[in-house]
Amino acid sequence: MVNTRVENMLTLKRLFWPWIQKDHVHFASSPNDLQKIRLPELNLAIYQRTPDIQLQTAVRALVASSFTKMELLVDTATDFPLQIRQQLALRTSLPHQQIESLASDINTFTLLFSQVCESNSLKLYLKTVTDDSCRKFHIDGYAYRLFCSYFGSGTEWMYNDNVNRKYLGLGENEQIVKNWKRIERLDTFDVAILKGERPSQRNGNGIVHRSPPIEQKNEKRLILRIDSQ
Repeated sequence: MVNTRVENMLTLKRLFWPWIQKDHVHFASSPNDLQKIRLPELNLAIYQRTPDIQLQTAVRALVASSFTKMELLVDTATDFPLQIRQQLALRTSLPHQQIESLASDINTFTLLFSQVCESNSLKLYLKTVTDDSCRKFHIDGYAYRLFCSYFGSGTEWMYNDNVNRKYLGLGENEQIVKNWKRIERLDTFDVAILKGERPSQRNGNGIVHRSPPIEQKNEKRLILRIDSQ
């Protein structure tokens, strides 16, 4: 059963979305609504959701198993759902039925992301994380990137007006962040599409983000990342 307190918090956040969101961030009402990330003024689209019990159970089972990571080049013009299911099964000893809900969820957002990118060629990562390897706030060198934290803390990000962009790639977080009280964080199971900036096409509008610091807390994350090729 979904935690009532968590569900109430999500409901309150959704009620206040029209007032708290800024022009460059879009809170999607459905998975397909994430495609609005293609609008030039946006650099982040977030779909906040309450997962069903089957997906939660599948995630917990995978995190408790010996699974570490899965990296795939995916061609959505082929039978990619079968490929993802097979590769996931190869990397864990769990019964197929136990992780089917997770595989199905990954398939859904892989196809959606392919439509956003208008590309059949994607790179997919599903992995457990226990370190702070991506601790500095930055922008990605991809046009688009999809993130979902299935387990553990979600990606941290900032509204544009809280960033000292002149320090990106040069300074420390203390120089990049204007107000640490205004650091935003994706919730577990949120699906977000982030807009980056290719090195040859800097436009000053890539979303600034980082992986949350978890090492000192001995936390574990299970994250899905999909990149356009």
